[in-house]
Amino acid sequence: MQQLIKNLKLRGFTPRVFETSQQAKDFLYENLKNTTIGMGGSVTISELGLYQLLKENNQVYCHSFDHSPDVLKNAALAKIYISGVNAIAQTGEIVNIDGRGNRVSSQIWGANRERVIYICGINKITKDLHSALFRAKNVAAPLNARRLNLKTPCAVKADKCYNCNSPQKICRVISILNNPTSAAADVVIINENLGY
Repeated sequence: MQQLIKNLKLRGFTPRVFETSQQAKDFLYENLKNTTIGMGGSVTISELGLYQLLKENNQVYCHSFDHSPDVLKNAALAKIYISGVNAIAQTGEIVNIDGRGNRVSSQIWGANRERVIYICGINKITKDLHSALFRAKNVAAPLNARRLNLKTPCAVKADKCYNCNSPQKICRVISILNNPTSAAADVVIINENLGY
């Protein structure tokens, strides 16, 4: 963990480590008020109940909970963007796979973006970039495809990537974030297994 924290700082991220989900939620609740927040679809975010928690004091846009026609656009225009991750390498790279590109594009740039917050359980920390990419493609993507009831080869067994060209393919975009881009970036690491 110390090496990961060091490498994230060297890359320009602000790592924040919490022993429990509740501590992380308390931190986010206290530090995010009276702003607009976009969220990507994420099992981690759902497990933590962040949409329900943060909408008490903010305007929150997340297509997993809000099905209005402009939710993706509003999430992209929010001042804060919160996302889960598929993997973080101990060398400091953040890896995400996306089906539509809305989540990874909002992590990289937003017209009004002030801060991006990545939420990560310890189960998503890998040794290096190669193993982070492997985890994203062969663990996170198949489990998410199955959860979403997609008709892809990986969803059947949820065991690995089959490099398919299915119309419902969930891994259309793979991002490797080496450094924060257009906004400050916090990496919230929780010492619990969360999400896929």
